[in-house]
Amino acid sequence: MHHHFDYIIVGGGSAGCILAARLSEDPNVNVLLLEAGGTEIPETVENPATWYMTWGGDIDWNYQTVPQPGLDGRQTFEPRGKIIGGSSCLNLMMYIRGSQEDYDNWAYNGAPGWGYDDMLPFFQRVENQDDDSSPWAGHQGPFAVNTAAANPNPTSAAFIDACLELGYPWTDDVNGPQMEGVSWHHINVKNGKRDSLATSYLFPVLKRPNLTLESQAHAMNLIFDGKRCVGVKYSQNFEEKEVRCNREVIVAAGAMGSPQLLMLSGVGNPEHLKEHGIHVHHELPGVGENFHNHVLTGVTYECGPQVPPPTQNMSEAVMYTTSFPGWVGPDLQIAFVHASFDIIIGQAHPNSISIVPGLTRPMSRGWVRLNSSDPFDKPLINPNYLAVKADLDRLIRAIEIAREIFGSEAMSDWVTQELLPGPDKKTYEQLAAYVKSKADSYHHQCGSCKMGLDDMAVVDPELRVHGVDGLRVIDASIMPTVTSGNIHAAVLAIAEKGAHLIKTANS
Repeated sequence: MHHHFDYIIVGGGSAGCILAARLSEDPNVNVLLLEAGGTEIPETVENPATWYMTWGGDIDWNYQTVPQPGLDGRQTFEPRGKIIGGSSCLNLMMYIRGSQEDYDNWAYNGAPGWGYDDMLPFFQRVENQDDDSSPWAGHQGPFAVNTAAANPNPTSAAFIDACLELGYPWTDDVNGPQMEGVSWHHINVKNGKRDSLATSYLFPVLKRPNLTLESQAHAMNLIFDGKRCVGVKYSQNFEEKEVRCNREVIVAAGAMGSPQLLMLSGVGNPEHLKEHGIHVHHELPGVGENFHNHVLTGVTYECGPQVPPPTQNMSEAVMYTTSFPGWVGPDLQIAFVHASFDIIIGQAHPNSISIVPGLTRPMSRGWVRLNSSDPFDKPLINPNYLAVKADLDRLIRAIEIAREIFGSEAMSDWVTQELLPGPDKKTYEQLAAYVKSKADSYHHQCGSCKMGLDDMAVVDPELRVHGVDGLRVIDASIMPTVTSGNIHAAVLAIAEKGAHLIKTANS
């Protein structure tokens, strides 16, 4: 392998695959992609219905939070993909851009050029959507975006009918002009198999002579020459290696991995770095701060008729709505799943279905920090779930909405009894206790290297690390605020735009 490249990308997840594919389109540059995981895609990844079997194994970083005061001191499991394609190999394959207001808010608050109109071409560059449900959809991109309406579970159709019965509006496509309402999901499934970023973007171009993929390559530190990042130190097969770059290093290690690598390399809050004996290369107090995530809970009912087995991803329909009057755009995601929310309840009542209410605009904020100076030690992760009372209040309201849906005429032919939270949970105090005992990660971690122009921003609107030359961060960590939906689509558009910014800057 060469020891000098024009671009080094740290992290072969969703963003990294796009960056590698797009930057290597120029035959005059050499691109290296470093991925800590392997390249073999297990059958459990390919099968859309077995996504839950990908968590907790060898292809998962197996992150865990510190105890969460808002969850009665519980720790939550935070799976992230440790495999080429990253978390696109572990997620539920739901493709949701988020609302227009999400991106316009970024632009209003210190990220000019990142409003929805700015982002729309980059979403379209990603998408190969199979229907015409939205005039804004892309149809020529590499990534499959297919409607779940083609072969849905009948319980999913009943959920949609129930929402309409209760007066919620229909929307043709939550990624189109109207996000609020009930609709079929668009999912990343192609010919019955998961379409990951490895299969859609990276594998088709690995034959390029100017693109090198190194797997099982765990990044340890960034290498600096003064205030310029000039390379990466990594471990592969128990051997430490160094590689240098002529142009830029791009960190795409995710909302937990990217701040950890910056801090290990001496970029961050000086007091925190000194606690671990790390030399301060560059003071940047926002590294690891502003970390946040969607939070969800579950409402499960037992069914009378047998629920047909899954043929897709088990989550085919969704409703976006507001918790209380006055919110601009939806702050609740009411997702339907034709399975139990709770594994123990599911074992005792296998013929059950769930509504999974999620809070898509959390106000609580946490952090990611080092546990030690050891690059192989997992970071300390604190999303600070439900630290703000308004988050708890809105999640309780979401449970009430879920119960109203299950109580509709449209669902009456299916459901028999409430299993979770349980019919005895009626008062605010009882529901609050239930939420704290059962709320969990929605696996949309972001914000820990936020983009902006204020003193706590880590990257500027060009995604360049403030005060450091030759270094960018391009992944979910740069989101100033989380988008109103599963963030994977947003990460892909960020990567497409990031590749465009790099090409433009170096043209």
